[in-house]
Amino acid sequence: MTATEHGAVSVAAAPAPSVQDVARGEGLAPALRLLLGGRGAGQAPRGRTGFALLPEDWAADRVVLRRYGLPGGPVVVVHEPPAAPADAGGAVDGTDLLRLRLGVAEGLRDACVAHLADRPSGESTVLMQQMVKGQLAEALAHQLELSALLDSGVPVRGPLLRSVHGQITRNGRALLRLLGARGYLADGPGAVAEASELLADVHGPAKEDR
Repeated sequence: MTATEHGAVSVAAAPAPSVQDVARGEGLAPALRLLLGGRGAGQAPRGRTGFALLPEDWAADRVVLRRYGLPGGPVVVVHEPPAAPADAGGAVDGTDLLRLRLGVAEGLRDACVAHLADRPSGESTVLMQQMVKGQLAEALAHQLELSALLDSGVPVRGPLLRSVHGQITRNGRALLRLLGARGYLADGPGAVAEASELLADVHGPAKEDR
C-alpha cells in the first residue's frame, strides 16, 4: 500500500521467481537452495543410494566426492554414512526437480545463443547459419513442449517421470554439441549439464517404478 494525492493505492507484490527461472538465470546452486527450501543444510534429502548433490556451503562435515565450479556457485556430490536414513528431510518433489533441470537446459540454450552470436562466420556469425538456427529452434520447441507438460497439471511420475528426465538430458546434450569444444570445458556448460544429469540419477524413480 502506498499513498498518492488521490489516496492509498495497493501495490501488488512481485511474484517470487520459480525454481525454473532461477536455474535458467542464476545457476544450479541458487536453484538447489530454492528447491530444498527451509530444510537447512543438515536436512537436505539424499537419493535412494545415499548420494546427494548440494550447494558447496551446505556440505559442511560431509565427505565431498566431486566438486563442480559452476556459474552461480559451486555444487558438490556427497554420500551419507550408511546409518543415515534414506531421504532424510523428505524426498525431493519430482515435478519441481524436472522444472529445475528444464531451467538448466534453458540456460544452456541462452549460453549457446550468446556464444554463437560472437563467433564470426564469413560476413555474419555462426548463429545465423541455417543449420544452427534450425537446431536451436528444435531445442527451443522441445523445451516449450516440456514446459507446457509441467504446467498442464498432469501427474508426472513413474515411467513418465523417467521419460521426461531422459528428454531433458538429450536436449541438454544437443545444445552442448552446438557449442563445440567449449561445451565440454570442465568449468563450462558441459559441467552444468553433467551436474543436472547427476540430479536425475540421484533422485530418479526407483527401478521398480521405471
